[in-house]
Amino acid sequence: MRPQKLTKEDLLKYCALQFKTYGYAATSMEMLAKACGLTKASFYYYYPNKEALLLEVLNGTHQYLIHTLFGTTASSELSAIERFEQMHKRAVQFFTQGVNGCLIGVISMEAAYGSPEILAKIRSIFQDWQLAIQSIFACCIAQDRAEILAKQSIADYEGAILMYRVTHDDFYIDQVKQRILGFLNS
Repeated sequence: MRPQKLTKEDLLKYCALQFKTYGYAATSMEMLAKACGLTKASFYYYYPNKEALLLEVLNGTHQYLIHTLFGTTASSELSAIERFEQMHKRAVQFFTQGVNGCLIGVISMEAAYGSPEILAKIRSIFQDWQLAIQSIFACCIAQDRAEILAKQSIADYEGAILMYRVTHDDFYIDQVKQRILGFLNS
């Protein structure tokens, strides 16, 4: 059977949703193929294995985050608070509504015990996020303190995203925002 024509973007979106929903270990190539409307044999036409596919999903996610979330901190015409507000709004939208939201958190739990390449990619994504937040803090706080607060903020966001995923309550994410604004306003 000849594989159905899928755009690469659609295939990655369908697969990201499977990884987000079931995690890496519980997502089989058969599940991924079915989500894309392909047979398992046809799916191998696109990707030789699950790890290669996940790396491509994570690379796409990383590029998206660089351009739409982390890049918002570079605008010099906005205040630190305005830059943070803009980044936070986009982060909430991405992590609570987007197909790839929570994907990094879901996969990171398994990555620590699996592929070094996947773990390196996840570390790179978290590092870029930390640097984006750190650049906002550095506008009004000493660099060493900005780094500590950025690391703490990433941990706070990840916990809030997890709690949002479990409860569908915005409270946790709103509290992260309020803590960061408190530091920026002081």
